Amino acid sequence: MGVTAHGFLIVDKPRGWTSHDVVARVRRLLGTRRVGHAGTLDPAAEGVLVVGVGSATRLLEQVQSGAKQYVAHVVLGVESDSGDVEGLGSAIASRPPDRAAIEAALQTMVGEIRQVPPAHSAIKVGGEALYRRARRGEVVEVPARTVHVSTLAVLDYRPPDVVVRVDCGSGVYVRAIARDLGRDLGCGAYLHALLRTRVGAFTLQAAWPMEDLERGLTPPTWPLMALHPDAALQPDDALALGGAAVESWYHGRPVPIPEVTEETTPRVRGYTWDGDWLGVASTDQARGLWQPRAVVGR
Repeated sequence: MGVTAHGFLIVDKPRGWTSHDVVARVRRLLGTRRVGHAGTLDPAAEGVLVVGVGSATRLLEQVQSGAKQYVAHVVLGVESDSGDVEGLGSAIASRPPDRAAIEAALQTMVGEIRQVPPAHSAIKVGGEALYRRARRGEVVEVPARTVHVSTLAVLDYRPPDVVVRVDCGSGVYVRAIARDLGRDLGCGAYLHALLRTRVGAFTLQAAWPMEDLERGLTPPTWPLMALHPDAALQPDDALALGGAAVESWYHGRPVPIPEVTEETTPRVRGYTWDGDWLGVASTDQARGLWQPRAVVGR
């Protein structure tokens, strides 16, 4: 019997697993195909992977666009062709820089920056993933893109190992930060290990280890281990509807706002008067309407 509930499962992805491996395992454990994830983690990385089930899959894009936090272990003096421990490395320098130089170089990568993704990444150029072309030995010019980095803080430095906290937005490659740090310092660097500690409102403290999921995740235990879909929408305002308004919502038709004020928020969480989850609506203040955007089927 498949899952009838909807929600998020916060997983502590182990090293060596792909994000798709986790999704496939959750599908098997729950007996449902409607499973996805927000924000791919490389196989060599570990930490928070947000898995959506049922109607929560409609909110995964929103979760993926949220802020993220990582703890990165960077090794100086060696450069990797993939930017991480999976690639082929070559020694660049044996004399490590001092901590002040590292911190100064990191600060040049804080804010809105132009970042060139690693050649070994899933980004498509010419309709094909870069990592596939890189594996064939092709040299591809990777276009830079604008990303946002909030914080790069050195947590520990014991040459050649430096541990960095990274707070950033969507689309940032921590491997590229390590690569660019090494190039700015003139010594080379690669990402040795990566732990994602937060995705939006979801933290590592709330994540389930895979071994616990293997032992305990079943359709009957799902409500005990999952988070409600609205966990991704806090602290958005809640909207309770009844009667004809609920029918309009289910058909994707806008619902009138009784009174538009300065406090009217741009997005609301929808529920029936009985507390059943309806989905998400955006606010059209000009027309005085709530427009359903993610509608949960009955």
